[in-house]
This record gives sequence, C-alpha cells and structure tokens, in this order.
Amino acid sequence: MQVSLHINDEKVVLDAEADDSLLTVLRREKYFKVKCGCEKGFCGNCTVLLNDKPVSSCKVPISLVRLEREREERIETLEYFKKNNEFYADIQSGFKEAGMNLCGYCEAGKIFTAYWLIKTYPHPEIRNIQNAIKHMDCCCTDRTTFTNGILYAAAFNHARMERS
Repeated sequence: MQVSLHINDEKVVLDAEADDSLLTVLRREKYFKVKCGCEKGFCGNCTVLLNDKPVSSCKVPISLVRLEREREERIETLEYFKKNNEFYADIQSGFKEAGMNLCGYCEAGKIFTAYWLIKTYPHPEIRNIQNAIKHMDCCCTDRTTFTNGILYAAAFNHARMERS
C-alpha cells in the first residue's frame, strides 16, 4: 500500500505493508541513525520523535503514523534533530560535562529522552529522570552519569534561554 508520511519536515509517499514497523520503513528509506536493537521497545536504539515525543519505532506499526486528513503525525529522526534543533547543542554539552561518551548505537534514545525531559520539565528532578530512563539500556554509560548528563543539559538549556 502507499503510505503518506511526514518525515523530517518533508511529506513523502512510500510503499509499505500496514503491519511494517516504523523502524523497518525508516531503515529501508536509509535513515540509518534509527538503529535496530532489541525490537521489543526497551533498548532505545530505534527511538525517533513522533509528534515531538520519543517512541520506539520498532513498536509502532506504520499504519498508525500515516498522514490522514484529521491529523498530521510528524516523525523526526536523529539526523534531522542534530542539524535543526537548538536543544541538541545543550544536550551534547550536558552529556560532555557529565563525562558521557555515547557509542553511536544508542544515542537516539538517550538524546531524545533528554530532549523530552527538558521540554516537559525545564528543571527536571532526579525522580523524573530516573523514571524516564529506568527501562532504557545504558550500554555505553551508567544510569548515574546519564542522569547527570540530563541535569547538565537542562542547566545549559536554561542558561541559553535566559540569554535569548
């Protein structure tokens, strides 16, 4: 079937089966920052933003995100986010300050989770962060360092917003 999607600020029409996962479709379309991991929605490797919220693309059937007249679902991959979102520099600075070195495989889950937390809680509390990351695979860092990275990122974001 033909599926209309809004990916990285572009409307595209793709061939897909209704039960194809968003992960499968994005990888087939060469969005390679969307990684294939556990395929159960826990590792965070396949995370994308769907309407500005992080989701595991392996768990989302493409039939749920196609464009329809009454709603327009927006998908954003890490490739696009890195180039077009002012939060990215804050997150990278926060992660660096905490001593995080992302492996490149799981970075989408960590970056998009940090983004969502900072957007939702401009001054996130540790319990908010711990709740958001409790099921994530932290293969290239530990949870304490990841938590600190998010706290630093929120501080960098707050400082940038005050300068604006």
